[in-house]
Amino acid sequence: MLSRTISVSDVGILTLLTPIVLLVHGYHPFADDAGIYVAGIRAMLDPGLFRVDAGFVTAHTHLSIFSHLFAGVIRLFHLPLEAALLGAYLLSVFAFLLGCLRVTQRMFEDAQVQWGATLLGSALFTLPVAATALFIMDPYVTARSFSTPCSLYALAACMDRAWLRAGAWLLLTVVMHPLMGVYLAAFLLAYLLASGSRWGWLGLSCATMFLAAAAIFARTIHAALPEGYREAALSRGYFFLSRWQWFEWLGLAVPLLLMLAVFLRSGNLAVRNVCAACVATGGMALVISLCFVHTSGSFFLARLQPLRAFQLIYIVGVLLLGAGLASYFRGNRAVAGAALLMLTGGLMMFVQGQTWQSSAHVEWPFAAPRNPWQQAFVWIRSNTPRDAVFAFDSDYTKAGTEDTQGFRATAARSALVDDLKDGGVVAIFPALAPRWKKQRDMEVGLDRISDPERMARLAPEGVTWVLLSSGAKTGFTCPYMNRAVKVCRLPVHG
Repeated sequence: MLSRTISVSDVGILTLLTPIVLLVHGYHPFADDAGIYVAGIRAMLDPGLFRVDAGFVTAHTHLSIFSHLFAGVIRLFHLPLEAALLGAYLLSVFAFLLGCLRVTQRMFEDAQVQWGATLLGSALFTLPVAATALFIMDPYVTARSFSTPCSLYALAACMDRAWLRAGAWLLLTVVMHPLMGVYLAAFLLAYLLASGSRWGWLGLSCATMFLAAAAIFARTIHAALPEGYREAALSRGYFFLSRWQWFEWLGLAVPLLLMLAVFLRSGNLAVRNVCAACVATGGMALVISLCFVHTSGSFFLARLQPLRAFQLIYIVGVLLLGAGLASYFRGNRAVAGAALLMLTGGLMMFVQGQTWQSSAHVEWPFAAPRNPWQQAFVWIRSNTPRDAVFAFDSDYTKAGTEDTQGFRATAARSALVDDLKDGGVVAIFPALAPRWKKQRDMEVGLDRISDPERMARLAPEGVTWVLLSSGAKTGFTCPYMNRAVKVCRLPVHG
């Protein structure tokens, strides 16, 4: 009989493991996608912010309760934002590890195997999911930080045949991150059909999904696109398999082939059922992407990003791999197994360090940032008017020292668009495309043009401040400068 309860000692071990994950994988509360979500939280806390760029800041808040819920907790307990983000991150790490343990408890009887799987999940916490621009878990807080653990709890409840509980976790996933909730629902359906040996119904479900995608493709392929949208969508290379390198395709094919092999050879029924669900959902996501998501195809389907279904598949794969390694590295091999686990964690720590080279590995709340762009953003928050409007070269996030640190999230000031994250927002919300293109075009080459050209471009948009690289030539007054960037005030003309 499988043990499906979490003991006090289990909670204690997970609690001790949580800060270790933080120290190994790092923490970057305002970077990458966190920059979008944290700016949304700031907007919820202070509606007076981001008046000129609210469309880009709050676009995602209309579909998810995450920013509203987070802001509500901060208000209720009067928490500083930075401390709340760290607390939420630690909670999400604990929740993910607990989800890993709960799922493995339903697949394996041996406690050592269960913990081996969970430990590998902790070591590969920030493993990239092929080339989908997703990690298993992010080293910062977003809606996925909680939708992912909820997905694991829903799967565990489904394996228990606890339908009410499974439905509740699925609903929570949907309201937290609707898109990931849709792919979770598809996975759970595939699992239910596979566990009941309803292979005909599973095949029919896959065929239905394919036909639905085909219908959407036919209906939307000739749909009119807002000006600039095609350019924004094509900038998201991970949307389109045709833009992937050949070795990135292996990140999709190899897990599915391994899952199929386990399904065919394993005598563990629970493992076989989960593998069947992985093969079905992953296979359909891959086929739909191959057939209908390409640069001349339906951009509506591209926005849905079918390959995101692989996040849960990767998590299951990591847990199965961890279970297999734990079964092998026992007894006299235990020391070698522990060394392999530490080596894996060390490699992931190295990769994270290379990804955020100019930032502290763990960006603690209230500590002075090491990143020079982040230093400038913090200065801006303390030394410029709340209604200031900033501009910067549209490619500033590609600067070697910027580390995708979010301007609005850190500086709490309005800004014209950037190419990286605002382009990603536009790729999901096409109505913003014309404004994005207009502002992006006027910021191209901002570092290299003359001051009169900067004024001619930016003043009509209400820009009052500009960020330039430290080597840019300007006669503007620049009250702050460091080795990477300077903050300059545009002259006021009466």
